[in-house]
Parts: sequence; C-alpha cells; structure tokens
Amino acid sequence: MNLKCCFALLSTAVLAGNIVSAQQQAVLKINDGVVKNTVAPSLHGIFFEEISHGGEGGLYAELIQNRGFEESRIPPGTVVENGQIIPKRTPHYNMNGQATDWTMPWPYTSDYPYWRLETAPDAKINIQLTQQQPLNSATPRSLKVNISKRSSSGKNSLVNEGFWGINAQKDAVYNLSFYARTDAAWKGPLTVQLQTKAGKAIAAYTFNDVKGAAWKKYTCTLVPSETDTAAEFAFHFGSTGTVWFDFVSLFPKETFRNRPNGLRKDLAEYLESLKPAFVRWPGGCFVEGINIESAPNWKTAIGPIEKRPGTFSVWSYWSSDGFGYHEYLQFCEDIGAKALYVFNAGVSCEFRSGTFIPDEELQPVINDVLDAIEYAVGPATSKWGKVRAANGHPKPFPLEYVEVGNEQHGPFYARRFNRFYDAIKKNYPQIKIIASMGIGDLNRHTLDSIRVTDYADEHAYKSAWWAFSNYDHFDRYKRGDYDVYVGEYATNAGVGKGNMLAALNDAVYIMGMENNGDLVKMSSYAPLFENTNTRHWPVNLINFNAGNSFARISYYTIKMMNEHRADENLPVSLQVIPAATKKNKFAGGIGLATWDTQTEYKDIEITQNGQLVYKSDFAQRPGEWQPVRGQWEWKDSALAQTAEGAQLLNILKDKKFESYTLKLKARKLSGFNAFMIPFAIGEGESYLRAHIGSWINQNCVFELVSGESVADVTRQKRLPQPIETGRWYEISLEVGPEKVDCYLNGQLLMSYTEPPKLVALAGRDKQSGDLIIKMVNASGEDYNTTLELQNTSLTGTATAWTLETPTLEAENSFAHPEQYKPVKQTITGISGKKFSYRFPKYAITILRVK
Repeated sequence: MNLKCCFALLSTAVLAGNIVSAQQQAVLKINDGVVKNTVAPSLHGIFFEEISHGGEGGLYAELIQNRGFEESRIPPGTVVENGQIIPKRTPHYNMNGQATDWTMPWPYTSDYPYWRLETAPDAKINIQLTQQQPLNSATPRSLKVNISKRSSSGKNSLVNEGFWGINAQKDAVYNLSFYARTDAAWKGPLTVQLQTKAGKAIAAYTFNDVKGAAWKKYTCTLVPSETDTAAEFAFHFGSTGTVWFDFVSLFPKETFRNRPNGLRKDLAEYLESLKPAFVRWPGGCFVEGINIESAPNWKTAIGPIEKRPGTFSVWSYWSSDGFGYHEYLQFCEDIGAKALYVFNAGVSCEFRSGTFIPDEELQPVINDVLDAIEYAVGPATSKWGKVRAANGHPKPFPLEYVEVGNEQHGPFYARRFNRFYDAIKKNYPQIKIIASMGIGDLNRHTLDSIRVTDYADEHAYKSAWWAFSNYDHFDRYKRGDYDVYVGEYATNAGVGKGNMLAALNDAVYIMGMENNGDLVKMSSYAPLFENTNTRHWPVNLINFNAGNSFARISYYTIKMMNEHRADENLPVSLQVIPAATKKNKFAGGIGLATWDTQTEYKDIEITQNGQLVYKSDFAQRPGEWQPVRGQWEWKDSALAQTAEGAQLLNILKDKKFESYTLKLKARKLSGFNAFMIPFAIGEGESYLRAHIGSWINQNCVFELVSGESVADVTRQKRLPQPIETGRWYEISLEVGPEKVDCYLNGQLLMSYTEPPKLVALAGRDKQSGDLIIKMVNASGEDYNTTLELQNTSLTGTATAWTLETPTLEAENSFAHPEQYKPVKQTITGISGKKFSYRFPKYAITILRVK
C-alpha cells in the first residue's frame, strides 16, 4: 500500500530488532531529495493542571495537608446543603440567560480535615477552628487546642496524615515551620515528630519556648532514623493549657533546584527530562473554576505563602496555591521552557455552573491579565515588574504565550477573545495568543467568529486505534492564518490505566502531528500527574504516591519522539508484501454481556466451514458458561442476566474459534441499552464486542474492552429503530480472518475491519544530517523491512531506539517502574541506498542513520 505523503500505514505490523529473516516482509521507500514540510521545535510541551492532587500533594513538595486549617472553608459564591456545593443561581453563559441546577459533592465532613487528635481515654483535649486573633486576614482560620488534662500514658497528640502518608526517608532532612501562640496556663514543652501510623517516633524535636499571646514563627529540622513512606506528623503536648496553631509546613530540604517552597524532586525531574519547549499552566478546567467567584487569581498566588487563600479546584479539593504564578514562571526558567499562561476569561466551566462576568464588566479582567503579563516580562521599574523584583527575580521570566480561557467556544467566547487579543497585542505585541476551541477538534464555528489568532487550541482525547484509523486527521484540515496547538491529547479509552496499546496510539498521533508540521506547532499530553490515591481521570502520564512514582510507557514515547524530532519531513511510501499464510485476527472465545440492561440469550450456535461445532444447552450443560460479573441464571431454555451494572459478562469456557459464524437469539427484558456479544476473547483482559443498542438503545458499534475501559473501534451508527423490550431478535456475527459482519434479523447492521497497524515517518535532522525513521508496529508480527533511499547512498552506522513489550496490555508499575522504556542499539555495516531492518511486534522504533 502506497501513500503520497511522508508517512505510511501498514496492516498488522511492527518494527524492531535486527537484520534477520522474518515471516512478514515490507518495503519502506524514502524520497530524501524532497522536503515535505518542517517540524517546529516547539512541538512538544507539557501541560500542568491541579487535578488528582498533581500539584497539591504531588509536584509541590509540601508534606502537610491542610497546613493553614482553611480547607473546610466553603468556596466563594456557594453554599453547602445536604452534602452538596450549590453555587449562586446566576445565568449560564451558553443557556440563553438560564441558570443550571448543577451541584457537586462537598468532600469534607470535618472542620479540620486531615488533622485528628490521638489521645488516650484519660486525656481531656479538644480542638476547634477559630477566627479570633487571626494570623492574617487572607487566611483567618487557626486551630485552637485546649489541653485540660494530659494522659499519664503520654498519648496526647495532634496528628496530620499528610497526603495519604508522608515520605520520611532515613537520614534525609525535613524543614518544619509553624506559627503558634498560647495562653498563660500553657508551660510546655511542645514536641514535634514524624511517626509511624502505630505512633512510633522516627524523628523528633522539642520546643521549650513556645509561649506568648502573640503569633510567633517556630522552625526546626527533623531527620528520620528510619524510612517510612506512609509516616505522619504530630504535635505532642507536654502540659495543660491552650495553644493556637496556624500554617504548619513541612518540606524536604532537598527540593528541585533546592529552592525553598520548592518542588518534589523526582516529579520535577520527570518533567525536566522531557525537555519541553513550553509549560502550560494552571489549566485546564482548574482555571475556569466551579463558578466565577472561585476561579483562580494569579494575584492571590504570589507573595508570602501564608497569605495565599488558595483555590477550590473543580476536581473537588483545595489547592494552597503554594505552587503559584511566580513559582510556575521560575520552574519554566529552571528547565529552559517557555511559559504558556492560561487565564480565566471571565467565564466559569460550562459543564459546571457556567457563570460569567457580563461583557460590560469585562475591562477589570482584561486589566488583570495585562498586570499578569507585566509581572512576568515587564521591566523591574514597572508596577508589577517591581513586585516581581521584590519577590526575588528582577529579570523578566520567559513568558511567550497566553491562552484566553479553557475549552470555551462559540460566538460568545469569540467576542471576548477579540477584546483580550486587541488589548494584549497593543501592549505586548511579542506575546503569542492562543484561542480555545472547546472540547474536540478545531471548531470552525468558533474560529470563524474570531478576527485573528496566533494559535487555535484543540483537545484530543481519543479511543484505542483512533490514531491508526485517522492518521490523516490533520491532512484534511483547511490551512489558514493561524497555527494549531493540540493543548490536550491522550489515548484514554480501551487502554486500561495506560498500557502499551495507549503508547502505540499516542506515538501514531504524535507522528500525525509531525507529518503536518506546517500546521501543528505545539502539543501537550494531559493529564500530566495522578496521585494514585485520588483518581479523577482514566489515564494519566505519571503516577505517584507519597513515596514512589513511575512514568507510563507513553511518557517514554513522548520523550523519545521529542529527542528524535526531525527538522524536515521527507515523503515516504510503505508496501507490505502479503504473507504466504494469513492469521485470523479475531480468533478467540465468545461471550454474552449487558450494561445496565436485563437480557435473555438462547439458541447459541457456532458453525465453521458449514459444520455445526457448538450448540448451547443450558439445561443439560450449564457448566459450559462461566459468569464473570452479574447475576446470570438459566430459565426457560435461556440464559438471563437480571442485575444492574456495567460490564456484566459471561463467557463460554475453554473454547476458541477461528473464521466462524455465531448465531443466537436475544430478548431485552428491561434497562437502558440492549445486547452485547463479546468475541476474540483471549488470555489477556482485552476483547472485542458487538454492541447493539448503545447510547441508550439508539446506536450500534463495535467496541474494544480492556479491563474496565471501553473504546469504540467503529463509529457509532444509528439503529433503524430502538430495540423493543420483550421481543426476540436474531443476531449473527460472521467472523472472518480480517472482517466481522454483524446482522440483526438477517439485515447487515455493521462491519468491522482492523485499521492498518504499521505507521512510518521519515525526516532529517538539519544540524547533524541524520536520517530519522520512526516506525510504530502495533501488530503481533515482526516485519523484516527493506529501507530504500531514492537519492543518497549510506555508509557507516545507525542507532536504533526500541520501546517494545510482549503484549498490548503491558504497563509500567510501582513494582517495576522502568520495566518498559527505550533500549538503544548500534547497527553497523550499512552501505548503499538500501538496508534491511527487522522491526519487532508491539514496538515503537526510531532509527537514526548517519
């Protein structure tokens, strides 16, 4: 199969390995005398959002959760009723003046979350929040501890659990600071300690001078005598009396670049290692806010950290904003990246309250954005440049881009975008301005309403195999006087928590962007971080807990793609030589399934080559079927599923089939959807299924199931009419070597053919002159490939970087954090215009040829 542009798609193939014979053969032809287009150095950046505690309890190195005792504070502009946050019912920007009835759960049941008393029964100690004599007006709450009686056992403590534990490493140094004041009855001492969950002290320091009616800051260092990645912090009270605490902070001394108020070293180093061209911050949905009153404000995220009130994240927890605007800009400078600052455009999240500042009141918001830019790049003599200098950075920061809002779209957004664009360009013509396109691909409805923009930001969350089926996605885009920034992309459906199949798809998506380097100039994966104790999104790039971390295979994919980004693309064509023997792509077992639907199945028959090889008999042979999930029972010659829930499954045990016809009858009893027929069930957790009655009994689709994750592998197709309750339907699957047809009552309903699974891209590094060949092989076969250059003869060596796994389901993990990462290999003996290379299955391979 030949393709006209500088890429190739190939059925059932993957490249890796060495110069040896393989069953599968391919030829890759590279026209090295023509440059198709160039690839921007800014293509690969990173996007940080406060989600899944990616910053608070993650990248930001603070170890105390709720350090200022402010986190039971109700977000501005809301009330809490019956455990739900309810915003003021003001109009939604996209609902013609109507308000939404949106609410979200209030996560806190305590006045002082993450803190607790740990005392013996004979002690009399109580705690309460107070706003009397506050440390400052921005964070007015403090914790009052009244010790009426101490326990003789010595168990008289106030404990903080950290962020699902505190990572206490033996002999490491931790800097503690807190503010305290006391009444006259308190005599002390006050002991601070890191301890195990059982209460054993592993680091301690005793203060004998904590006393006085005025607030005073106290500091010390703690050095653990042993390692405990799930430790806790405790105050231990040595006398009766009353003590007030505020802003209790614990940092490892060793942070990224050893900066005070710094970043967790291992997580920051992951980001630095990606060598990103830019960092997008602070969102994402986070920047939109649950309502307009609670949206983040950069001015309250600079200066003394104890005076930052924090932001209630749309992901349902408080951010202290310790990793604030200044720290973000400093981090960009530290890793050599440009800053891409996203600001709130006077609109809150449309999927939440959607509240907004009216157009006639927008000027103060515009002024605020201009102030933010001045803080970053203005001279030290300007109003906000002077504040930056006072905060320790007289020179300008590397702010190069700003984005107007996040995922807003349509004419309403376009009107205010135009106002921001004009004001920013008038004052800072060098700043590049990015327009939001909503969720999904480039939004022409929005783009055509904008007068001019530097970049259009589309967000691309895709299912497994989408990138292979749509490799020419950006080829089809109409070019204009703007560039494209793919601000958020990920393969996040049908790939478990992020396995090799996800990485293969991400690699192909990146190659599709490179292949359209004249249009796509920037990209960033999302979400970046996940504290595995608090998941908000199905697939994230870097996973961590208090003491450990690991990067998914997609992380190493992006790193490898960026490190070997060509400057120029070259046209290629790829041909696959048909194999002498074709393997059945859909061999495996079969099953029955439902989703929030009660269904009966009966008269199941499988024929191969005209011969009946299986016929169900639930009365005589009930043990042939293995219930996996759900409530399955035999009645009236049918197998009925009567429970509610997702992914309810029953499989035919110990039987595998190739090239067969499956016939059965199905009847919907009740529920939302209709019928699911799993097939190609193998040894792993992934399989395919025909879903008749998807999207609440409106559509049909073929799906890939991987654990709990589901991905459409065909487009949703409207049913001729919804499936009727109580009616028996005849379903037939004709499963061939390369195609599956699904029939309903004798009529062809839908078909599925696997997408091409080999993708190739070639380019040149202008500085070194290296030829760079990128190959993704998502098939289960190695490919012995002949590579032919049209003009240049090669001599010498090549280097291969190969990222491969034994299965599509393979993943990195806490137990094996670097099990799957690129392996480097040197290839010698290359001569002439041709050479051969064996590309292995389930692999991403990059060749650099001198």
